Amino acid sequence: MRVKKDAIGKEIVKSYAKGGAMFTCPIETSNVGLNLKNRNNTIKEYGYGPLNPDEPSEDFWRAKAKMWDTSKDEAKTARCGNCAAFIQTPAMIDCITKGIKSGEEEEAEAEEEEEAEAEEEAEAEEEGEGMEVQVIAKANLGYCELFHFKCAGDRTCDAWLAGGPIK
Repeated sequence: MRVKKDAIGKEIVKSYAKGGAMFTCPIETSNVGLNLKNRNNTIKEYGYGPLNPDEPSEDFWRAKAKMWDTSKDEAKTARCGNCAAFIQTPAMIDCITKGIKSGEEEEAEAEEEEEAEAEEEAEAEEEGEGMEVQVIAKANLGYCELFHFKCAGDRTCDAWLAGGPIK
């Protein structure tokens, strides 16, 4: 069965539009262990990376270019942040935010926060942003609909789909 390139993206958009009546937060947005399991599987099986998108990672991009039969420069344009399976709707960002907040609360209960972290959080709150908002923005986080994990927009994987993100 052949699926039109835009059909998947349109269905994803419909399912996440404004949170939808049937929308619930994916468990991976709040369960760190499951999120990491899915992300690590995507690294191993589907070439999710590079580890640090701020570095040149020439070997990583050379391998992607070879797989996609294109140049390294063109391969570098295929990022999760412009993939049709990358979900950044307000409802999904809210799920990710809540998941990070719940993780922070659990850590705070388990051990005392270090003084430096408390100072950073206080500064961020003064600026009107919690730490979770900064984390999401700095990592350009979204949710990968294909592999079910919180995904960094500057990375890519073998299953990249043109036409995203879903906002």
